[in-house]
Amino acid sequence: MGNELFKKIIFSILAKQTRLESRKKMLVKNNIVTVLNLHRVSPDTGSAYKAICPSFFDKIISYLKKEFHICLFSDFEKIKTKKPKLILSFDDGYKDFIDYVVPILDKHNVRVNQNVIPYCMETGLPPVNVMLQDFIGKAPTELLKKIPLEIDTTIIDRYKLGTKASFLIKYLPEVEFISCRAELLEFLLNYPEFLCASVMTKKDVMQLSSIHEIGAHSFEHLSMENQSEEYFLTDLKKCKEYFLESLFLDCNIYCFPNGSALAEQIVLAKKYGFQNVLLVGNKYSNATSGIFHRFTFDVSSMNEAKYKSFGRRALLI
Repeated sequence: MGNELFKKIIFSILAKQTRLESRKKMLVKNNIVTVLNLHRVSPDTGSAYKAICPSFFDKIISYLKKEFHICLFSDFEKIKTKKPKLILSFDDGYKDFIDYVVPILDKHNVRVNQNVIPYCMETGLPPVNVMLQDFIGKAPTELLKKIPLEIDTTIIDRYKLGTKASFLIKYLPEVEFISCRAELLEFLLNYPEFLCASVMTKKDVMQLSSIHEIGAHSFEHLSMENQSEEYFLTDLKKCKEYFLESLFLDCNIYCFPNGSALAEQIVLAKKYGFQNVLLVGNKYSNATSGIFHRFTFDVSSMNEAKYKSFGRRALLI
């Protein structure tokens, strides 16, 4: 039995309505807020990063709106509803959010959280690991061997190769990361035909902020558990200042890149004035603490979307 067929069968079982209805009742009874984490929504570009197709995203939003009360971090506590509460949390501030996501959200009258990276807005470049995944998905094999990074180019599956290459970069300490990023950018920017992701501008974000909820996804997208306390505190300060001075927003959401955070860093972010701290981890959180673990929402079928929107197999706290 092929992997895809096996997944299809498993998700059809896990997404049975009786199971979902049982979880739905518990979510409402315990006033649990589900937070789904998304990234790119676009037609297939050939990237090694798999985005959600816009037409499929439209169907997902229709389903989620029927089953949940979709809200924001700023208002979920005030909402009275008989449905479970759900927050959609996007990361990285990709341009496809404006091109494909916003029209669908407008159509369904849905508001979401989008977490942006000041470094990316200032440079006009997406995170370097994302650029690398684009390149790996689209470039010919002979060029993959020239990437200034030790990757196994014998891996035929470009998606797997892109994921492995991304992991080699995104958990590096600051000094190593900055050096690696510079070397990769010098190489990748020679091949714009193999790069497809782009990011929103400051103007884009300011316009969105009148409807959607904007958070900081760190200043330059480093995994914080591998950084010094000095670096992390500087990052918090730079995010606060950038939002006030460049976006004219008082930012109270800090989203840790790659869900990478030490317990003491979470405390520091809260003390620094970030009311809501976002992580990953595919589990439910005590929403009153202002610390939210988010469920990764990487889906390719409706049954998979149903299963993952109801918290996979996470314990209902």
